[in-house]
Amino acid sequence: MSGNEGSKEISSIVKHMFYGEVLEDEVFPFPNFSESQVEMAKAMVDAVDKFAQSSIDSAKFDKDAKIPKEVLEGLAGLGLCGLGVGEEYGGLGLDTTLYARVFSQVAGIDGAIATTLGAHQSIGYKALINEGNEEQKKFWLPKLASGEIFAAFCLTEPGSGSDAYSIKTKATKNSDNTYTINGQKLWITNGGMAGFYSVFAKTEHEENGQKVEKITCFIVEKEREGISFGEKEDKMGIRASETRAVFFDNVKVPASNIIGEAGKGFKIAMNVLNTGRLSLGSGSVGGMKSILKLATAQAKTRKQFGNTIDNFGLIQEKLATMAASIYACESMVYMTTGKITQGMSEFSHESAICKVYCSEKLWDTIDKATQIAAGNAYMREYPYERIMRDSRINLIFEGTNEILRIFTALSGIKGPSDDLKELGKISDVSRAFQDPIKSVGILSDFAKKRMSKRFGNKTLTKVHPSLEGHGNHFVTSLKDFAIAVENTIIKFGKNIIGNELLQMRIANMSIELYVQLCVLSRTTSILNKSEVSDKDKEYVTLLTELIMRDSRQSFTKNYKRLNSSYDKLLPKISKAVSERDGFGFDIIDF
Repeated sequence: MSGNEGSKEISSIVKHMFYGEVLEDEVFPFPNFSESQVEMAKAMVDAVDKFAQSSIDSAKFDKDAKIPKEVLEGLAGLGLCGLGVGEEYGGLGLDTTLYARVFSQVAGIDGAIATTLGAHQSIGYKALINEGNEEQKKFWLPKLASGEIFAAFCLTEPGSGSDAYSIKTKATKNSDNTYTINGQKLWITNGGMAGFYSVFAKTEHEENGQKVEKITCFIVEKEREGISFGEKEDKMGIRASETRAVFFDNVKVPASNIIGEAGKGFKIAMNVLNTGRLSLGSGSVGGMKSILKLATAQAKTRKQFGNTIDNFGLIQEKLATMAASIYACESMVYMTTGKITQGMSEFSHESAICKVYCSEKLWDTIDKATQIAAGNAYMREYPYERIMRDSRINLIFEGTNEILRIFTALSGIKGPSDDLKELGKISDVSRAFQDPIKSVGILSDFAKKRMSKRFGNKTLTKVHPSLEGHGNHFVTSLKDFAIAVENTIIKFGKNIIGNELLQMRIANMSIELYVQLCVLSRTTSILNKSEVSDKDKEYVTLLTELIMRDSRQSFTKNYKRLNSSYDKLLPKISKAVSERDGFGFDIIDF
């Protein structure tokens, strides 16, 4: 994140899965922390924990709906406002893996604080780091890294949430090489407290003799005349973080405030959100660990029927599932950050999957912990209800999980779809099966690739011997997935774009495959280490066994429903619900 990531170019692991390929040399060995990373991580985690014990009162912050100024100053003093900023600009210069680990620790302590810090640096001034020029960086980054000024990311609008390209905010170019910005941004974290705003607005450009609108990213300072703010939002969760609407009424900024190139703002925004989604993944891991610690303490001390409840099977199922979820999520997040640190520059698939999977496992974890704590969890004097309220936003933040599933599926199938077009139009391939005699050329090339997918390598060569069975299952599922993707492209063609349930199935299968691969890699790494105790090895082996079994079941369910009539029921029922404005009738009626 500090700009000194590895120079080696690494391809997207997930993107290759859509072809039925595994980049074994990249996935194995697992990118464990180096000695220097371990040293820095432990020092930072220890500092965060000590500060939290003395200064963070999450219940009070939640009740007051405010993080005290002195707490923000203390966090800044620890360097937590400039984790990924290069040391030459006054930051800590942490790489992506270390950033994720430190952010995870913060999120495990307080969701609102994590939201404030994440909105500040994971997305708030990330565009400046990625695309800013040297003059902009030298002026702004020292102030942002020190916490002297906080940042906000201004993209969402009343009429454009997930559909970011439909924003209405406009920046009109003036004759004096300035721009005048008019528009409104909604639900902006750090909205009123920030001094630096990354604002995305439509600008006018000329292409082929025609005027077109594209998105441009601007730096807008709080002091600019014409900026105003809505009231602080009264939120369900992360209440201590600040969320407001931000209004721009004839706000004039110089062209020198453009980040990157004019008209390239959409890509800039998407790249920023990719890293933000990874922060949500690592933050979810930190939250899950704190929740499981609470649940374990409750289960070990709460007695019923003369025994502590951790001896009861239905409680054991919850504790085991929560632990397995943490191991799976942590493996995914740090596989991804490790590969980024080593040089993977295209990681949009991986970051989307981490965000979706981890946020949903976080929600499942707090649900299970609440059930274990029972009546206590429902009372405000205990932290469960606050954590539950804080956790829910993660399924919505920075691209809803529904949108990210659509993104994962459609962007994933693009490569295989382009390959089919090289063989001939998708419709030609489809027709070729109906008239094979006249289509020998098309079918010959097509068949070679199909045979390779079906009968290629049947095992992972680098997986630990004790995990070979799981490795074989993974490879079989991967080949089934690749052929299913191909069949879907041939069957639906362009119509797949409007078929969201189909996209969901494809996305869910790719998510489970990435989970399995990351877990197999990490467990292999642990089992190969002589310094790891047999007890720890047995623990991770059990976790792996549970994860792999559950993941295969989820994969198989989605694989089977890809071509079943199940998904055809859903839009029919949904249409009926809409027509009835709800359920539509009462037991009194029939």
